[in-house]
Amino acid sequence: MDNKQYITRLSRRATLNYKETQQLVTSAIAMITEVLSQDDSLAIPAFGTFESEKKDEYIAVDEESGRRMLYPPTVTAKFTPGTILTKSITEGNQK
Repeated sequence: MDNKQYITRLSRRATLNYKETQQLVTSAIAMITEVLSQDDSLAIPAFGTFESEKKDEYIAVDEESGRRMLYPPTVTAKFTPGTILTKSITEGNQK
């Protein structure tokens, strides 16, 4: 499902028009991004938890040149699905 299909289906389910639903989704994504950029986590009951995950800098050997290289620290987003979401997906796949 692409973004346009998602917005269309969500707007029908929420009984909102397409533009309102699109703004709602954009705002939700912006909120998640803001929370993660502040090194905080966001737990949505029955859905899951979004967290920012820091990875330290490390030294590795570049396979092509054979030189040791220092890779900088990175911050990535991590999502852990909640129990209810996991169960509903599992049950849906068993049908």
